[in-house]
Amino acid sequence: MLLSQLKLYKFEVIIIYATMKNFILLFLLLLGVQNWAQQIEVLEKNDTVQRPKYQQFIYLSPSASVDQAVFVAKIKATGSLKNISDLFDKIKIKAQAYGANAFQFVAFTAANPQEGELTLAAYYAEDALLDSNFESLPKNKLYVYGNDNFLETKSQSYKVQGQKQEIASGQYQVYDLTLQKELRINKGGFTGMTVFLSMQPEGNCCFLNFGGIGLAGAAVNPYGGIGVSISTGSISHVEPNLALLLLQLFTEKARK
Repeated sequence: MLLSQLKLYKFEVIIIYATMKNFILLFLLLLGVQNWAQQIEVLEKNDTVQRPKYQQFIYLSPSASVDQAVFVAKIKATGSLKNISDLFDKIKIKAQAYGANAFQFVAFTAANPQEGELTLAAYYAEDALLDSNFESLPKNKLYVYGNDNFLETKSQSYKVQGQKQEIASGQYQVYDLTLQKELRINKGGFTGMTVFLSMQPEGNCCFLNFGGIGLAGAAVNPYGGIGVSISTGSISHVEPNLALLLLQLFTEKARK
């Protein structure tokens, strides 16, 4: 190799190395910003020896008798109002690491115009409590959710039985599921996506969104029975436990 070619080769290696170094530094900086933006605070913690067989985080209704459960921790997540479900995910990871398999809503407040604070109480619950809890949950309903970006001002449109509906961020609408009449939900018109729903034998509800709250695709309903399988697309299935929590955070919109 000629000396000039060798110098050029070394120069290119130095440039690549410098570029990669800068990329790594930028990645670490962004990671630090993300961790700072999503803060987790353990308000209370109980040392437990119980460990669930399955990685679950099951919604406990306000009427659930939590005195039958083992308290694990009370955890608060603070972060951007642009992604409310992300606050839930952060708490879920922390609570499961402590041995929790269930949770109950405590509070949700706006820390400032850009950030919110979500607080959940995490528990270890046996099957008997989870079964009785399931009986207290809504049955045979369709819940349609707006965007979980509370800073978004644009509404989303869709059709139910051919009738146009509008749903804003932070809102949900409720429809009854019956055996007598199949419910038809459409997003995007003729070239879009249509879902047909009817009453489930176990009484399970269906939770839908148009573009991204906790996408689950075909999912097993963790609080009893098989959930409705919806492929990702313009109509998405919301993970049931997150969806039930969002009923505490969102505002119901009356149907036309």
